Amino acid sequence: PNLVRPTPRFRFTFDSPETLADLRAQEGLGNVAAGATNDLDRTVRLMRWTRQQWKPGVPNPYPPLDARIILRDIRRGFTSGFCAQYNYVLAQALQSLGVPARYVSLVEHEVIEARLPDMGRWMCLDPLYDAFYTDETGRPLSVLEIHQRVLGGGAVKASEGHRIPDMKAHVQAFRSFAVWLKNDHISSPLNFTDLERYKVYFLDDPAPAARAPAGALTTTRPEDLYPG
Repeated sequence: PNLVRPTPRFRFTFDSPETLADLRAQEGLGNVAAGATNDLDRTVRLMRWTRQQWKPGVPNPYPPLDARIILRDIRRGFTSGFCAQYNYVLAQALQSLGVPARYVSLVEHEVIEARLPDMGRWMCLDPLYDAFYTDETGRPLSVLEIHQRVLGGGAVKASEGHRIPDMKAHVQAFRSFAVWLKNDHISSPLNFTDLERYKVYFLDDPAPAARAPAGALTTTRPEDLYPG
């Protein structure tokens, strides 16, 4: 058994850079990321750009999960957006440049994770609050790592210039999380009411099933969500 790598039970899907070429060209995302010294710098530049596109508001009517339509409709005053809309724009902006990015649902909040090629690991990005999260050494953390630190009393720091009003209260949102399997909403659109079917809830213990909706996908195995 020690010679066999665990096989994740779930497959994550993403939009390709080719699928998102219109978004990349329309918004000049190559220019936004130009001059970045590494993948983290490039990712943070895109997050800052995303947060600058509008002031948070209520998405009414609720726009589709398409960054081009979200930006168009918010800019013309037809609707607005909060954490989810910032996430859709940032995730698709990153995917347009070849960086895998996926959506993660917390407790009454939404964030994304991006897998940076030069780091070879997932990190959490929170575009509503213009923040990513680190340990004591400044190493960017994944949602799972933040979750474990919050439950275990470990330190979680927000990046410089963040907009989080109360860090102590905010990190409690990470006490429960679900990672989205489906992150390809342009090449394969999905009925909004079906989104819950494509979330995998991480459970520290299989007993507290109340943390996940009835019938939801769940796992207690980190490698299902963070394969090597």
